[in-house]
Amino acid sequence: MKRPTVVIYDRLSRLFADEATDHRVDECRRYAEQRGWDVVHVATDHNVSGAAKLEDRPGMREVLSWLPRCDYVLAAKLDRFARSSLEFYRLLDAAKAMRAAIVTADNLVSPENAGLIIGVLAAFAEHERKMITDRITASKEHHRKQGNHLGGLAPYGYSVSGPVNAKRWVIDEPAAVILRECADRLINHGASLVGLARELNEREILPPADHARQRDGRELRGQQWHTTTLRDALYTYAVRGWLVQATPGKKRGALTNTPVRDGEGNPVSAGAPILDDETHAAVRAVIDGNSKGRGTERSGKALLLHVATCGECSGPMYKQRRAVNGKDYSPYVCRNGVGKQGTHAPNVVTGRYVEEMVSADYLKRFGGMTLMRWVEPDGSAVLQLADVTAQLNTMMSSLSHFADGSRVHLMALKQIAALQERENELRAAAEQAVGRWESMGETIADEWARRDDEGRRALLKDLGARVVIHPATPGAARRFDPERVAVDFSGPAWWRDAHPEDAAHDAIALEEELWEQAAR
Repeated sequence: MKRPTVVIYDRLSRLFADEATDHRVDECRRYAEQRGWDVVHVATDHNVSGAAKLEDRPGMREVLSWLPRCDYVLAAKLDRFARSSLEFYRLLDAAKAMRAAIVTADNLVSPENAGLIIGVLAAFAEHERKMITDRITASKEHHRKQGNHLGGLAPYGYSVSGPVNAKRWVIDEPAAVILRECADRLINHGASLVGLARELNEREILPPADHARQRDGRELRGQQWHTTTLRDALYTYAVRGWLVQATPGKKRGALTNTPVRDGEGNPVSAGAPILDDETHAAVRAVIDGNSKGRGTERSGKALLLHVATCGECSGPMYKQRRAVNGKDYSPYVCRNGVGKQGTHAPNVVTGRYVEEMVSADYLKRFGGMTLMRWVEPDGSAVLQLADVTAQLNTMMSSLSHFADGSRVHLMALKQIAALQERENELRAAAEQAVGRWESMGETIADEWARRDDEGRRALLKDLGARVVIHPATPGAARRFDPERVAVDFSGPAWWRDAHPEDAAHDAIALEEELWEQAAR
C-alpha cells in the first residue's frame, strides 16, 4: 500500500531572522515518521512576515506547486503557515481544492481534528500578531520622540549607554577618531574612499560590525572595510548625533535616510556629534561629487567581466576604461600582474579585439540555436483553482433557488459549465506545475543583437563560456595575438541540466556538433 506523502514547511519572520530552522524541520520529520508518511519536499522562507501573501513567499510557492502531489502539508506550529487569517484561509482553500490537508507537528492540528480547530487557531494567531505589532510601534514612537536608542547596534562611532528605557548614544572614541581622520583626508588631502578603505584594512582597523563585537567581548568574524562601508559610515546623519529613519517609499540606507524630526521640525538628537555641521556637509559634498551616476542606469559593464580569466593565476580579468581621440583602447588587465605587488608577469590585452573574437566564435557556434528559458512553477494555478472551485460551489448551491427553464436558471447553467471547464484546465495545470525549459521562439543570435553588454554577458554565462587570456611572450610584437586567447563553451544550460544519466552523452554529442559547425 502506498504511504501518504507530506511536504514540510517552515518560516522565519523578520524579527527572528538569525534563528536556525533545523530543529523545527527535524521535529516535523519525526512527526511524519511516526505517522508513516513519506517526506517528499522541504520548503522554507527566511525573513518573511507571517502576514505576507502566499504568492510573495518563495518557500510557500514551492508548497503550492507540490499540493497536487502530496497528501499533507506539515509545519511545526500553526503560526509558521501564516499570521493572517485571510492568507491562512487561502492556503486552506488551495489545499482543499487539491485534496490535501494542513497539519502541525505539535498535534494541535492533526488529521483527526483539522476541520474543527484550524479556523479558531488562525484567528488567535492574527490577533496575537496585531497586538505585537501595535506594541512595538507604540514603543518605538515613544523612544523616538525622547531621542532614545531604538535598538540594535549603535552607528559606527557610538556605543549605547543608559537605563533600559532611556538608552542614549555615547561617543566611542577609537571609532570616532577614525571617522574624523577619514573626513579630514577626504576634504583637505584629496584622498578617495577606495584608498582609505584599503589603508584601514592594511592598518588592521576593524570595520563597524567587528569593532562592535570586539567592544562587547564577542567573537570576531574577520570582516574588512569596503568602499561602501566607509561611505555609509561617513555619509549618514547619525555622525551628527541625530536619529535617522527611512525616507517614505525608499529602502532604508545611509544614502536615503533622513533625520527624525520633532514637532517643530528640528532633528532629534540621541548623542553628541562626532562631526560638526560644516565638516559633515563638506564630506557629503565630496562623496556626492565623486559618485558616478547615482540613481541612474549603469550600462558600462564589460562584456567579459567574470567570464575572462588570467592564464597565469586563474584570477578575473578586469576592463580598464581608456579612450584616445574618441577611439576605444580599453584593455583587459589581471590585477595580479600589475605594479610592484604583482605576483606574475603583466597580462594585458586590447578589450575590443578579444570581445570581437569571443562574440564571433559564440555566434558561429550557437547563433542558429533556439533560445530557451527556465520556467519555475509559482503555485498560481493552485490559488486560482481554489477561487474557481469556491465560485463553482456557490453557483451550484444557488441553482436550486431558480425556476427550471427560466432565464436566470439558463444563465446560471452556462456560468457553471464555464467554471467547470476552467476548473479542469487549472487542475491539469496545477498537476503539471513542474520546472521546465521553455522555448522563447527566437534564435540566440536574435537575442544577442537585442541586448547590451551586460545582457550579452548573461548569455555567455548561460552557454558556459570560458575565456582564458595568457600573457604576451616577452619580446613579441605589440599587437593583438589570437593565440593568447583560449575560448571554450560547455554548451547551453538546458543541455547541461539534462537528466544525470543522459548528461555525459549529450555533452559528447554537443562537442561533436560544435566542431562540425566550426569546420563548415
